[in-house]
Amino acid sequence: MPHLIDPKDTQSLNIAGKLGLYAMKTNLTPIISILIFIIGLVALGVTSREENPQIDVPAANVIVQMQGASPEEVQNLIVRPLEMVLREMNGVDHTFGTAMGSVGVVTVVFEVGADKEVSLVKLYDRIMQNLNRIPAGASQPLVKPMDVDDVPASVITLSSTDLDGLSLKRLAERVREQLAPLEGVSVADIIGGSDHEIRIEIDTAKMAAYNIPLDRLHQVLVSSNSGGPVGSLVGSNQVTKIWLNGFLQTAQEVGTLMVGQWGDKPVYLRDIATIIDGPTQIEQLHRIGFGPAADRTLETNAEPETNAVSIALAKKRGTNAVFVTERIVDKLETLKGDFIPTNVRVDITRDAGERANAAVNLLVEHLGIAIATVILILLLFLGWREAAIVTMNIPLILFVVLAIGLLADQTINRITLFSLILALGLLVDDAIVVIENIHRHLHKGVHSLTDKARLIIKATNETGKPTIVATLAVILAFIPMAFVTGMMGPYMGPIPFNAPLAMAASLVIAYAFTPWIAQRWLPSKMANPTMEEKDHDPQDWVHRTYMKMATPLVENKATRLIFWIVVGALFVGAMLQPGWQFIRPAGINGPLSAGGVELKMLPKGNQNTFNITLDLAEGSTLEETDRIAREVGNVLRQHPMVKDYETFVGRGGPIDFNGILRGAALFREAPHLGEIRVNLKDLHARSDRSEDIVLQLREMLTPIFINNPSVSIKLVEDPPGPPVRATLLAEIYGPDYATQRDMAKAVRAEFANTYDVVDIDDSIGADQVQLNVKVNREKAARLGVATQQVEIALRDFLQGYNFGAVHIAEERHSVNLHVQLPQALRAHPEDLDRIYVSARNGSVPLSAIATIEESFVPKPIFSKDGHPVTYVSAEPKSASQVYSLLDIDAKIDGKEVLANTTLNTGGMRFTDTAPEDTFGYHMLWDGEMRLTLDVFRDLGAAFIVAMVLIYLLMVAYYGQFILPMLVMAPTALTMIGIFPGHWITGQPFTATSMIGMIALAGIVVRNSTLLIDFILDYREQGHDLKTAVLEAGAVRARPILLTALAVVAGTSIMISDPVFGGLGVSMAFGTIAATILTLFVTPLMYYLWQRNKPEPSDTIAE
Repeated sequence: MPHLIDPKDTQSLNIAGKLGLYAMKTNLTPIISILIFIIGLVALGVTSREENPQIDVPAANVIVQMQGASPEEVQNLIVRPLEMVLREMNGVDHTFGTAMGSVGVVTVVFEVGADKEVSLVKLYDRIMQNLNRIPAGASQPLVKPMDVDDVPASVITLSSTDLDGLSLKRLAERVREQLAPLEGVSVADIIGGSDHEIRIEIDTAKMAAYNIPLDRLHQVLVSSNSGGPVGSLVGSNQVTKIWLNGFLQTAQEVGTLMVGQWGDKPVYLRDIATIIDGPTQIEQLHRIGFGPAADRTLETNAEPETNAVSIALAKKRGTNAVFVTERIVDKLETLKGDFIPTNVRVDITRDAGERANAAVNLLVEHLGIAIATVILILLLFLGWREAAIVTMNIPLILFVVLAIGLLADQTINRITLFSLILALGLLVDDAIVVIENIHRHLHKGVHSLTDKARLIIKATNETGKPTIVATLAVILAFIPMAFVTGMMGPYMGPIPFNAPLAMAASLVIAYAFTPWIAQRWLPSKMANPTMEEKDHDPQDWVHRTYMKMATPLVENKATRLIFWIVVGALFVGAMLQPGWQFIRPAGINGPLSAGGVELKMLPKGNQNTFNITLDLAEGSTLEETDRIAREVGNVLRQHPMVKDYETFVGRGGPIDFNGILRGAALFREAPHLGEIRVNLKDLHARSDRSEDIVLQLREMLTPIFINNPSVSIKLVEDPPGPPVRATLLAEIYGPDYATQRDMAKAVRAEFANTYDVVDIDDSIGADQVQLNVKVNREKAARLGVATQQVEIALRDFLQGYNFGAVHIAEERHSVNLHVQLPQALRAHPEDLDRIYVSARNGSVPLSAIATIEESFVPKPIFSKDGHPVTYVSAEPKSASQVYSLLDIDAKIDGKEVLANTTLNTGGMRFTDTAPEDTFGYHMLWDGEMRLTLDVFRDLGAAFIVAMVLIYLLMVAYYGQFILPMLVMAPTALTMIGIFPGHWITGQPFTATSMIGMIALAGIVVRNSTLLIDFILDYREQGHDLKTAVLEAGAVRARPILLTALAVVAGTSIMISDPVFGGLGVSMAFGTIAATILTLFVTPLMYYLWQRNKPEPSDTIAE
C-alpha cells in the first residue's frame, strides 16, 4: 500500500501512527507475527523450569583445627582474627563464627547475587595472604564452599528386607555409576548403608595376659601392611621392576600376624582379637517407612520401616531440572528387574524437576483460564470481530515476553507466571483503545481500501499520546520493585522484569498488529456503534445509572458531605483491620480479633513434603536417638495423608536449599542428631493443606514431646520464599559470655510462656560429662612412659584406628583394616583401667601413671560479624511471628532479666542495628523479622519511588503540579478493597499483597487519567464544569469497568494460591473498590477544585 498517506503528512504522525503505518505497509508484519508464535512456543518448551527463582548467595565454611585447644583459645586465636580478616573483603554480608574444642569454623556469607567464582577466589586469596596469622599448632585453613548447585534435584531410595546395609550400598554404588554420567547430572552422593571392612576387636584381658600393651600393638600392625614398587634392577640390557608384595589380602592373613611372644611361643593377632570380615560398625541409620497414602500398586514390606540407602543427585548449573530428572527416571526404569533385583524397592523421594514442572504446568493452566475469562469479558463488551483482534494480541505479547526471557537467561517459574497473570488484565487495554477508536472512525463507512487504511492510521495516531502515558504509568509502578535488596530481590525479580516488559510489548503490538489485522478483518462500514458512542447515549443504562448516582454528589452539598464521611469511614475501618491487633486492650498477641487481618512476611505454602529434625542432648547415644525416631515414625504411619518418610539417625538427610541457608550443611553428623523427611499425598489429591497436616501431626506428637522434654523435635516446613536461620531468632550480645548464656536461658523462658511459640531452641546446648585423664609426669618418667604413648593408647582404645587396607580389585571402596575394642569393653569409666602402655620394664596400667577427673565438655562459643553471640530461636505454630515477637520484646526490653543486669532489645528498625557488646547486654532480633522489615522497607520505598515517578510523568503530561495530585489521590482508595478482601478470603496481608498494592497505583492513575482527559477535552469544547464532570464519569465508566473486570478476571485465579493469594486479593478487591470509587471521587475532586474558578485552566493536555 504505497499511498496510504501523503509523505508530507507523516511528520504529523506520532510514534503510534508511524508504527501503525509501517506495519500496514510492510509484508513483514504477518511473518514477524508467525515468528513470534514459533519462538514463543520454543521458549515455553526449552526454557529451564524451576519451582521458585534460584537465589545465589555465595558462602563458604573456613575450618581450622588446633588440637587440644579450648573453645576460648580457638575463639581468641583463630575465629576472631579470621572473622576480622574476612570482614575486610568487599561484598561480604555476614560472618558467623563457631569456636569448639580443637576446631574453629567461620562461615562467610557474601551479598546476594554476588558472582560465586569471583567471591570464592577473593576468599582463597585473602586467606593465603594471611596464613602467617595462623597460630602455631593450628592446621592450614580448609575452605568448603556452600553451593546451592550441590542441592540434590533427585533422591532415589533403595530399600529391602532381604539385603543388609553393605549389600544395599554396593547396589547403590552400581546404580550411581549408571546415573552419574547422564547429561546434566552433577554431584552424586550415597547416604546410608555400610562399607566393607576387616575389623579387629581386641581383647584387653588377653593382651594383658600376653603382656602386649596397646601402643606396642599399634606399632606392630602399622608396620605389617606395606608394599608396592621399591625400585628396579638394571643388567644385561634389561630393566627389571621390583615389587614388594607385603600387603595383607584376607582376614585369615590378618589373623596370622605375629604381634608378640609368650615364652618361646609366638602370639598371633587371632590369639588376642576377634577378626570380623564384614560391614562397618553402625554409626548412622537410614530407613524408609510407608504411610496410608503410599502407592499400594508397589509391593510394600511387612516391616513398618525398612533398611534403606539413598542416592542424591544434583544437577549442573543452568540445566533444566525437568529434563535432568526425567532422564534419571527413565534410566531407573531400564535398570529395574535385571540390574536392580526385584526384592529391592525403588522410590523417588525427591524430584525437583517433577515438582517444578507440575507447578509451572498448573500455573500455565491458570494462565489459560485467566485468558479465557478475559476473552469472555471482551466478547460481552466488544463486537466479536474486535474481541477476536484483541484476543490475538494476548499470545503475541506473552510469547514476546517468554522469548526475551529466554535470551536474558530467565527461567520459567511460579513467580514468572504470576507476573504474567498479574499483568494479563492490563495487556488488552492498549489494544482495546486502538480497536475502539478504529471502530469509531469506520462507523460512518468508507468507499475504498485506501480511505479505510488512512482512517485506521489516523485512529491509531489519535490514541498515541494518552495511551503511551497511561501505559508508562503502569510500567513505572513495577520498575522500582527491581531494586528490592536481600534474598527477596531475586525471588521477586521476575515481577519487575516480566510485568513491565509485557506492558511495553502490549503497547508495541497494539500499535503494529492491531491496525494491520483491522485493515483485513473489519468491514469498511461498522454497523454497530462503538463502546464510546454507547456511553454518550443518555438512554444507555450505564450512562443513566451513573448520572443518577453522581448528580446529587455534585449538586447537593449535604449528599456530598455524607459521601466523604462514608468514604473516610470505609478507609479508617479498612486500616483498622490490620491495625487493631496492635492497639487492642487485650494485647498484641493472641488469637486474631474478629474482622482483623493478619500481617506476615509470606504465608506457608502447600507442599508435598516437610522435615522433622531431632536434636537430643549432647552425649545421647545413637540408640536413644533411634528410639525417638521410631516413636515419631509410629505416629507418622497413622496419618492418612503420609505417603512415606525417610529416617536418618546420626546424621541429616539430603540437604536442601533451606538447610544450606539455615546453616545446617556442616554440623550434621553426630549420634544425638536425626532427621525425618516426610512425603505427603500429592497436593492435588488431598483437600488439607500441608500446613494443616503439620498442625495435626504436631498434636499427635504431643505425648512424645511431653515424655521427652529434653529432646528438641522440630517440624520444619519448606519456606514459600527465601529461607532464614529461624523465624523467631534472638541474638544476645554482651561483655561476658557466661552472662550471655544466662540471659539466653531467661529469654528462652519468655519464649516458652508466649502464645503460639513452638520449637524453642538455643545455642547453649546441654551439659555433657567429660573425663579428664591427667598424666603424672614424674611417675610416667620414672617408668619410662611418654605422654604421647598415653595419647595413642587412649585414642586406639576409644576410637580405634585404621592400619591400612586390604587390596580387593572388585571393591569400589577401600577395605580398611580397623582395630577397635568391642563396644561392651569401652562403655564405662572403669573400663579405662584395661589400658596398658609400654614401660621400661614391661607394661603398666593407665591407673599407675594418671588420674581421672570428671568435668563437663566446654561448650562452643558463637560469634557474628566478630561479636560473641548467643542465640535463642523458635517458630510460630500457626499465627504470624510479628505479634509474638512484639509481645516478647515488650516483656524483655529494658527489664532486669537477671539480678542487677538489664537487657535492652533492638533490631526493629528498617535498617540493621549494629551489635553493642562493650557496655551492657543487648538483644537484637534477626530471622524472619529482619527479612520482613527489609522487604517491607524496600517495597515501601518502591511504592514511594513509583508514586514520585508517576507524578513526574503526570506533570510532564499535563504541564501542571496540582492536577497530577488529583489524578493520583484515589490510589489510597485501594485500601478500602484490599484489607476487607483479605478478611473475606481469610488471607493474611503479606509481601505479595503489597506488590499488588503497588501495581494498583498504576491502574488507578490510568483510570483517573481517562476521566481527567475527558473533562479537559469537554471543557475545551465549551461545556460547563458540572456537565464536563458528570459526563466524564458517565462516558468513561464502561471502558474503566472493562479494564477493571479484565484485571479482576485475570488475577482472581491467584486467590486460591497459598503463597500468592495475597497478590490476587489485592489486585481483585483493590481494583473493584478503587474503580467504583474513582469514578466518583476523581470527577468530584476536580469539581471542588475548579468550581470557584471562572474559567478552566489554560494549561491542558494536548
